[in-house]
Amino acid sequence: MRFVVPLFQRPYVWEKKAQWEPLWDDVSTVAERILTAGPGAPVRGHFLGSVVLEQESTGTGSVERRSVIDGQQRLTTIQLLLKAAAHAFAAAKQPTPEDGEALARAGQQVASLVANPAYATGEEAYKVWPTNEDRAPFRSVLDASRPEEVTGTGHIPGAHRFFFDEIRAWLQADGSPGPRAAALARALMHHLQVIVLDLEETDEPQAIFETLNTGGAPLSPVDLVKNWLLWEAARAGHDEASCAALHSAYWKPFDTDADYWRAQVGIGHAARPRVDGFLVNWLTERTLAPVAGGHVYETFLDKVAEPARRAAGGHADVPAIMWSIHAAAERYRWIDVPGPEGGRFTTFLHRLKAMNIVVLHPLLMYLLGRSGSIPEDLDACATALESFLVRRLVCDTGTRGYGTLFLNLLIEVAGKGPTDPAAPIINNFLAAGRSNVNVWPDDGMFARHWASRDAYKGRGARPMMILRALEEEEWRRDRLGIPVAHFDWSRVQVEHVMPQGWKEHWPLPADGDPLARDEAVQRVGNLTLVSEALNPVLSNGPWNIKRTALGKHTHLRLTASLTAQERWDEAAIEVRSARLFELACSVWPRPAVG
Repeated sequence: MRFVVPLFQRPYVWEKKAQWEPLWDDVSTVAERILTAGPGAPVRGHFLGSVVLEQESTGTGSVERRSVIDGQQRLTTIQLLLKAAAHAFAAAKQPTPEDGEALARAGQQVASLVANPAYATGEEAYKVWPTNEDRAPFRSVLDASRPEEVTGTGHIPGAHRFFFDEIRAWLQADGSPGPRAAALARALMHHLQVIVLDLEETDEPQAIFETLNTGGAPLSPVDLVKNWLLWEAARAGHDEASCAALHSAYWKPFDTDADYWRAQVGIGHAARPRVDGFLVNWLTERTLAPVAGGHVYETFLDKVAEPARRAAGGHADVPAIMWSIHAAAERYRWIDVPGPEGGRFTTFLHRLKAMNIVVLHPLLMYLLGRSGSIPEDLDACATALESFLVRRLVCDTGTRGYGTLFLNLLIEVAGKGPTDPAAPIINNFLAAGRSNVNVWPDDGMFARHWASRDAYKGRGARPMMILRALEEEEWRRDRLGIPVAHFDWSRVQVEHVMPQGWKEHWPLPADGDPLARDEAVQRVGNLTLVSEALNPVLSNGPWNIKRTALGKHTHLRLTASLTAQERWDEAAIEVRSARLFELACSVWPRPAVG
């Protein structure tokens, strides 16, 4: 019999800590029971869970076939465990002829569980046949005659190596590998129990598939969406080759680029795979409504799948939906991982990451996908959005309410014609804000906070983002953008001109206020950029020494201009803050709207 995993299933994802180690502990425990039980004594086995199968029609002379609706992770893992056992039996030391005979017999027994009889040809030879992405590594393991032939990385060869190493060590635990091999083979053949549910024609495989996946490695929303799409495509008449083509064209990156799409993002209870966060953004962009992270699949069914079925008068247009998701994923990834510095919009994406604001993603995805968003319009949108965010950041107005605000802005833009410029819509919408939640600070409000705020507050990427933007504006004004564009920003650090530990080398005048100086040290006028970190002696030294050090440790204009200063005190900080504010108004203008 063959157990075939349909294309809609996710790839093999079981891992060492969560699944392989517990399974091996259970199997080896059963084998130990067999070793210690007397001849003919009953031995308690191990329950592996349940599998759900759907019978498929097969031609005369072909091996009987079942579709694996649920349980493919278990079945695949068991095959890898059995193959690893066969390899371990063959590679084990044989202290006596009796051990050699027992090891050979055990190898023959488990080998019969991973291959169909010799009359099976091609794929029919494999008792379990995984989904597309796993077939090549699975075959490389099952076809290997020796463990050394199993190469490559990933879950499938990793599972084989884990089980092989564990079984080989277990066989040699007491110097009698023959009896131990016989016990393990008996455990694998007769004492691993599975409940099998064979579906009838009237059963609903998809519903069963979705409700049974509560154990093992839980299905994420993207796995459920993929399941529905490929199942719907099959129902609409797409054959297996056509479904495979749809998967390859539109879905493959979610399965093959797991390091990006399946990586956990967020902290604590909010952590989830990046691809699930993308689906939330795609659904928000598509439905123009908020989407709860815990109801992604339900929202997809209610707001996308069922309307698509109704619009088509039957089965949904699966290729169109998959294309929409694929195109949106490319836009999302560009927003999340912007390319090298280029136009104004790309610069905005880099600065947005430094501000760690993600609620704009649905709006940005929509802007990138609309026909009217030509480069000039996108750059103007970037200028407006960045000005709004940075001015509010400087004025410490907070980000609470941004989710609703930018969803309403998305609705506003989407309500206009697809070729209308978006920048004027965004400018007018944001300029209309009056409350603390949505005000776009004017130059007066911006200036007051710029001069008085703790610019080093929070440290991290935000002070660096602001100072870098000012530096780039200096170069832009002098038409020297190329050198700064190619500067190695990974080496740049924020430096306090007057050090935070100023008391040793920066004495106060007789009428000076130490609290006022502590505040001045954190002002933006006292912050600069250095190409590499100054050593503590130079960083905390007096101004005549630090001024020389700054000149040697930077090629950046914000810092180079400081070396002409004979004195550095609160008055100099105030003057420089005003100069930097003038640059800031150029970088983050609040345009006139109408």
